[in-house]
Amino acid sequence: MSDILQQLSVGMAGAVETAGPSVVRVEARRRLPATGIVWSADGLIVTANHIVRRDDKIKVGLADGNTVEAELVGRDPTTDLAVLRVKDAALTPLKPADLDKVAVGNLVLALGRPGRTVQATLGIVSALGDQWRTPHGGELDRYLQTDVV
Repeated sequence: MSDILQQLSVGMAGAVETAGPSVVRVEARRRLPATGIVWSADGLIVTANHIVRRDDKIKVGLADGNTVEAELVGRDPTTDLAVLRVKDAALTPLKPADLDKVAVGNLVLALGRPGRTVQATLGIVSALGDQWRTPHGGELDRYLQTDVV
């Protein structure tokens, strides 16, 4: 492998290792597991709204292998976002990227935790934009689109 590809590979593995503890598995009754992102060290997790219901018993699988109960504390169906809170768990929030330094064509890693381990997929930033209205009427101030599903 050429030196530049080896450096890229090592850098991507390092990024996954750094971000992995901030990626959690969200389990809600009668639904397939989904991924959530640790938003704050005090227990806030952001995930997709469509995977949780208010009456669901929600569990979160952490990077350390433990599973904890979570409470649904907020949701916005128009943007398909939900906010969960877990208590008494050691959480590592994801450090946000500086979107002003992101450009179309940049490489991106999409991380998920459908099981006990983190999974990574490589892609590119395919579009950046300002305001965007979702198909359900939600409004976003900015968006980043990737070719990763």
